[in-house]
Amino acid sequence: EEQESVGLQGEMSAQAQGLVSFMRGIGISVDEGMRKQEVRFARAGIESPDAPAYYLFFQRVVSFGVGIVGGFILLSAKGDMMHQALGGGIILLAIYGPHLYLQNKIDHRNKLLQRAFPDTLDLLLVCVESGLALDAALTRVCNELARAYPEMTKELNRTRLELSLLNDRVKALMNLGDRTGMVAFRSLVVALVQSERFGTSLTDTLRVLSEDFRLQRLAAAEAKAARLPVLMTLPLMLLLMPAFFIIIMGPAVIKMMGGGQMVTGQ
Repeated sequence: EEQESVGLQGEMSAQAQGLVSFMRGIGISVDEGMRKQEVRFARAGIESPDAPAYYLFFQRVVSFGVGIVGGFILLSAKGDMMHQALGGGIILLAIYGPHLYLQNKIDHRNKLLQRAFPDTLDLLLVCVESGLALDAALTRVCNELARAYPEMTKELNRTRLELSLLNDRVKALMNLGDRTGMVAFRSLVVALVQSERFGTSLTDTLRVLSEDFRLQRLAAAEAKAARLPVLMTLPLMLLLMPAFFIIIMGPAVIKMMGGGQMVTGQ
């Protein structure tokens, strides 16, 4: 059976289905929440179909219990700052912990994909220029980048499989942009879709994109280099200024101490 969802694929385990049934029994809207979280989990690189069920269980059931425990600790503190801080920290962890965990996974994966995208685009351009079709080019890129960029390889492998399994190749390409949610991938998807629909030159489009993202990477590196003097000012002040004071003031202090000893001796 063909799967056109951009989210997670597969069937949930019996344990996850039990959690879903439990949450439905206590009045939690599970289906809508899981649909909203599927794309986020796909962007975080978490492929387990059980992940949205566990996430909702921790977010809406476990976090509620943990928040109650934190509230009891906070109310029983009675002016104790340590207990108040502990209770407040537990409440904040219960409220924001699941969201921050998933968002951190998404941000980390986006950084990995962003770092790998220019090299991937250059290699894809070389493969297309050598006469390979899109499917064969993606296969070669995945083989070449498997060690260097495993996250990128996993994403392109999924796109390659969808291109071969789905009847709608445009839908398979659009899924790549939806799963990543990044501007760079959306630009690549637009170029590939235009080539599929209108027969435009994929080589020329990829060359323009490759040059564009190469310039963006150079500009990002120059921006980081421009920030270095500002970032190094505080460490230089903290580490070098004491040494300068010792070098400048040291001889005078030693001379004064030596003079004082001589006067004391006299």
